[in-house]
Amino acid sequence: MSVVFIGDGILTKQNGDQLANFYHCKACNELLAVGCNINGRLRGAINSNLLQDVNQLGNPIQIQPRLLSAAEKLERWDKLWGVLNGF
Repeated sequence: MSVVFIGDGILTKQNGDQLANFYHCKACNELLAVGCNINGRLRGAINSNLLQDVNQLGNPIQIQPRLLSAAEKLERWDKLWGVLNGF
């Protein structure tokens, strides 16, 4: 997955356990993507609500990340997330 954001820049925030980076638009503060360095690669996912054809995606998976340990989160993200380029 290659991600290129156009605009005034990206603001990076971290989650409570400091594992993932949340990338927000500096102009409107909209969440653009989430990412984490896993095994030397930036893995992540984009905010599907920003996609024009979001209805072509599968059904969302509901999870409660606060119930997962740090190791469980990293393992899950490594399996589900793509590789982010362009950051």
